[in-house]
Amino acid sequence: MTTKTLILIGFASLWMACEGGESDESEFNNSVPDGGTDEGGTDDDGTDDDDDGFTNVEEAEAGTNPDYAYSHPYTGGYNVGFCDTPPEPTGPTGTGRNESTGVTWDAYDVGDVVENWTMTDQYGEEVDLYSFCGKHIVVAFSAGWCGPCRNAAAEMQAHQDEYRDQDVQFIEVLTGDNADELPNIDFLMGWHEEYSFTDIPVLLPPRATGWDAITMQWEMDMAIPTLYHISPNGTVLSADDLIHDPGQFLD
Repeated sequence: MTTKTLILIGFASLWMACEGGESDESEFNNSVPDGGTDEGGTDDDGTDDDDDGFTNVEEAEAGTNPDYAYSHPYTGGYNVGFCDTPPEPTGPTGTGRNESTGVTWDAYDVGDVVENWTMTDQYGEEVDLYSFCGKHIVVAFSAGWCGPCRNAAAEMQAHQDEYRDQDVQFIEVLTGDNADELPNIDFLMGWHEEYSFTDIPVLLPPRATGWDAITMQWEMDMAIPTLYHISPNGTVLSADDLIHDPGQFLD
């Protein structure tokens, strides 16, 4: 069984996170939208219905949805999805707790609907959580200094390969490098290469500035790796339970 690792980091003595239904996705019609072209048709006229920076034709070629702003191609070739409308987040309604100090904070728990966040990946691109709406999402919060996190990372691409065709996307979020400093892009890419990731984003979270930081909202017990499973409609299915294999959550 994978173990967890505890850590104390210093933002005004702030402890940072370390642990270690059916989709509303409708079937996307891949026909070319109005103003675009088919493979043998006219040139791309630049029409971008969802104003996400990718033309309708570019999205048709990539298999993403030109009518959902979070759905667009990424350099990393991720398993992008879409929903008819974005989820309606509840915010974190659960409670994270540091057993040694008794400090508590708001954290996502089973049944909560998650809010979108945007983080930078190993290619320097900004990645939205809602880009994977309509997919099962496994989010792992890890750090370079954490042995159990590295053990989990070594298995992650194999899980992604096994479940990709069942609409699953694994995501790695690195809260610290080997020295427990906020990672840089080179460290993210190094992690990507070391663990032979092919279509898994390795993300840099915002620096934690308080108990309401994003990384604390996704943390229940102050130990990493932290793993969350999210349903295709954005609902938390498993919160910080060290469940690495998403098979039990699939239909």
